[in-house]
Amino acid sequence: MNNEKMLNLLGYNEVKESVKKYTSSNLGKNLVENMFPSIDPKVILRNNNEIKEAVKIIKEGRSLGLGGISDIRPYISKVEKGSFLYAEELLKVSDFLRCIRNLKKSIEKYEYIAPILCSYSIGLGTFKTLENDIEFCIEGSMVHSRASTTLSKLRKKIEALHSKRIDRLNKFLSASKNEKYLQENFYSHRNDRYVVPIKSSYRNFVDGTIIDSSASGSTIYVEIDSIKDLTIEIIMLKAQELEECNQILMSLSESVGEHINEIKSAIYVLGKYDFIMAKGKYSVEIKGNDIEIKDDETINLIMAKHPMLGKEAVPLNIEIGTDYRTLIITGPNTGGKTITLKTVGLMVLLTQSGILPPVAKGSSISIFKQILVDIGDSQSIEQSLSTFSGHMTNMVNIVRKSSRRTLVLVDEIGSGTDPKDGASLGIAILEEIYNRGSITLASTHYSKIKEYSEIHDGFMNASMDFNRETLKPLYRLLIGVAGNSNALWISKELGLPDKIIDRVNKINSTHEIVKSGKITKFSKKKNRVEELIKQNSEIDETRMVYCKGDRIIVNETGEHSIIFDHNFKEKTLVIFKNGKYTEIMENRVTLDQRAEVLYPVGYDLDQLFISFKSRKLDKDIAKGRFKNLKELNERMKSIN
Repeated sequence: MNNEKMLNLLGYNEVKESVKKYTSSNLGKNLVENMFPSIDPKVILRNNNEIKEAVKIIKEGRSLGLGGISDIRPYISKVEKGSFLYAEELLKVSDFLRCIRNLKKSIEKYEYIAPILCSYSIGLGTFKTLENDIEFCIEGSMVHSRASTTLSKLRKKIEALHSKRIDRLNKFLSASKNEKYLQENFYSHRNDRYVVPIKSSYRNFVDGTIIDSSASGSTIYVEIDSIKDLTIEIIMLKAQELEECNQILMSLSESVGEHINEIKSAIYVLGKYDFIMAKGKYSVEIKGNDIEIKDDETINLIMAKHPMLGKEAVPLNIEIGTDYRTLIITGPNTGGKTITLKTVGLMVLLTQSGILPPVAKGSSISIFKQILVDIGDSQSIEQSLSTFSGHMTNMVNIVRKSSRRTLVLVDEIGSGTDPKDGASLGIAILEEIYNRGSITLASTHYSKIKEYSEIHDGFMNASMDFNRETLKPLYRLLIGVAGNSNALWISKELGLPDKIIDRVNKINSTHEIVKSGKITKFSKKKNRVEELIKQNSEIDETRMVYCKGDRIIVNETGEHSIIFDHNFKEKTLVIFKNGKYTEIMENRVTLDQRAEVLYPVGYDLDQLFISFKSRKLDKDIAKGRFKNLKELNERMKSIN
């Protein structure tokens, strides 16, 4: 599950960048950078339980006190190699040890709401003595004088000698006899020596050593002889001071080394806490919810939202794996087919990474060992492959790898070539992937694939909803409804002449093709609307006649339904939606699409009004798959 291309296509790397923003240290950041979805059920379950506890803590407005954690791994590495740590490095180690102590205190408060997270702190050591020793000996970036008696005495001597040196400098500057020699009346520090500025012309009148000169050469900087002995003594004492400081730093570093394994263990635990809490904060940000993790290769997402879309995301409801394992999604371009595929894939990745996905309660998901993806532009510039060749290269790889516990996501299957060949290829590939046991979501524009899906037991059609008033997609997935591109509707609304629209309808309804220079008409289905009007000559010709299978829009709600029956005399319709029949006045609906446009010639419209399980039962009875009456009765009870 660490295929970089797949993770990038599904938006997983963007998620990682968002999670990193919630970390408190490089320890947590490194773990996020190396985060990949697990395929181990035990690890996934543990991660899921961890994140639920973290979310509880966060939602109660509490924290683990992880702010300001330093990444002390480089310093620990130095100690392991035998080097000593500098003062500021030791202070960071001390800060880290204090964080451990504070964390242990904080986490103990959450024993009842976060027992798993609390258990990770049990093995954490306490280093109060070492922490105190470092803080006693180090102040800022220096070893404090109180660190040892020797160091304290050395610094007092140095300070006394330095004061004496300053007194002698001031005495030289204030002497009237020296006034004419001085370029300016002050002393300064040059090359670790205290000097006074003397005019170059008087260099032989002042006893001392020339340390430096000005750029113009008019001034020389002289260390006067009266302070030279003091400076030499101070230099010697400072060498002793440095040696003493290094001894103290070495001693403290050795103390760190004595606890090296415990500290390394603490580094891991603190990094893990930082990592878990960052995932928890991100889960809260995207409104993640607990999701049931199953072992039956099914997906049931309720109100799922792609986290990268923010407030613009339209909730997705989708179920697959129980009655069917392949879902064919159709609809117009930019209608949401691709984002549907990405949303399903990302929900799996989030769950298997220990992040609560943005779904409603009641959702469930299974663990997949791999996700195989062909989304977006499949063209390979490096290999100079065409779009179709690139697409097929991906599909060959997908077919080869497909197996049980595999989620396959394919955008525009069979695209980039002749529609007839593309559709046939798509069907054959989908069949093979299905036979290998994978769960598949595939989008397409090919009617042939939709028709195949309608009659294949393990396949189901779905479409992206479309607003006919605004000519804009609604990004809602309608399972069980085969969609279309809405090309005629959009073209008509945008002003394409009726003459052309009528011609398109004629071509579609008669299935005309050009062959050998002549137009050959296939046998066509009688126009059911015309037939009904002839049979009911008393009907006002201005009234709309609805036929079984026509798709309509209920004016008050904007929802789609299917016509079951039209009572011409009573002006009422019986419509079917979500397994229920409703009677409604005909003037309260608008025709959306005729049945002959929605379904292929010879399609059994009765299938629209019975459940998938009932249709499958009929097919199984016809094929003689039941061994006895008892088995048949049990099957019928499960449907009812």
